[in-house]
Amino acid sequence: DRGFMDSIYFTDPLGLLIELASYRFEPPIGCSHADVMIRAHRIRVARGDHHIDRIHLADAIEELVARRQDSLSEDRAPKDPYARG
Repeated sequence: DRGFMDSIYFTDPLGLLIELASYRFEPPIGCSHADVMIRAHRIRVARGDHHIDRIHLADAIEELVARRQDSLSEDRAPKDPYARG
């Protein structure tokens, strides 16, 4: 339905349209859904995209984790486990 949530629509016996919706993501520990959505929105706007999609959510979560979680390494990029050096 939307890039950041799944929805199911149905009509009750009296004709009322009902939507059941859930986010497609779980926020990182220490963050709220709103934290992720705000960051994803900023990423979307910076890229000039029309709507928040899964890639914006993934990038937002990655940024939030990188900012909030300490690391012993200054460079958090993936490494080659077979590299010699």
